[in-house]
Amino acid sequence: MDSFKRICQALTLDWKEIAGIADENQSELLSINDGSSSELLEGVEQGQAPRRKVTVIDKQSETIKASIVLEGDIDSVQNLKHIQSILRDYSGYSINIIDIKPGSIRLIIEGSPEDIERLRARIESGEIKELSGFPVQDIQILSERSEHDQNNELDSKWRLVEEIASRRAVGRDWRGVDLSDADLSGADLSGADLRGADLSDADLSDADLRGANLRGADLIGADLSDADLSDAKLSFAILRVAKLSRAKLLMGDKLSRANLSRANLSGANLIRAELIGANLSDANLRGADLSGAKLSSAEVQNALFGNNSGINPLMKLDLIKRGAIFEDSFPGDSSKTLTPSKR
Repeated sequence: MDSFKRICQALTLDWKEIAGIADENQSELLSINDGSSSELLEGVEQGQAPRRKVTVIDKQSETIKASIVLEGDIDSVQNLKHIQSILRDYSGYSINIIDIKPGSIRLIIEGSPEDIERLRARIESGEIKELSGFPVQDIQILSERSEHDQNNELDSKWRLVEEIASRRAVGRDWRGVDLSDADLSGADLSGADLRGADLSDADLSDADLRGANLRGADLIGADLSDADLSDAKLSFAILRVAKLSRAKLLMGDKLSRANLSRANLSGANLIRAELIGANLSDANLRGADLSGAKLSSAEVQNALFGNNSGINPLMKLDLIKRGAIFEDSFPGDSSKTLTPSKR
């Protein structure tokens, strides 16, 4: 009874009115639901129905989590307390940074639903564009699940990774699966349907992805070095800061509209690759074979080229005008590095 009184006092409620207590000879029971268990208290006159059922929520412990993606290198983050202070100034003092993960920079935060929603709205509206110098790319509310559910999901994820690693993934339908951070080096995923799959920070080095459908897949920070992506479909895939050095992307690979900003494509085989409208800004394309590749409308601002097969002088000048940087020169060219002219 004492705990019930304290709860009512905290909520500025008249506990006697709620309980309907008139004398000490009450016999009916009032059920108070605290969200997780029910406590039965004496509190209603005999023959009288309970006046109301009160649900008590502990506002102090009600928190949700969210993930904020920042553009940058996780090793360059020096002062998380400063970033946390900025987040609190924008949204509220319940916000805490509880983890930081690679894949650009992913901050895991928690706070009250009101503060998290306020922060989400300000990021999505463009009011918050950067945090401590790091551009804000995205914010997502993380679903609240029990630890048991999360463990089951992780078990399912790693069973799937084991299944793929044991050569049982050829041509399978893996649309939307979570394979983030998975070690799939050397795995055979040829012909697999991975549309919309989360492969961020996955190790896919030397993997066989021939004919795989990776349309719209999240490959942020993935290692695709030496992978075979011949005939793979990568339209609208997100490959920011991915490593594709020496990767094979042959026979008109569908890379149109793919986000390859800051990707490492050095030495990649991009023969006849369709890069129409792709985002190659700040990407490293030194030594990549671009014979027959289509680069019209591609974003090449600060993209680094050099010693590329398939780039003729006319294409080179066009790319430079569009913001590309070349670190080599054609025979007879006196310059060593060609950069866009300043206007």
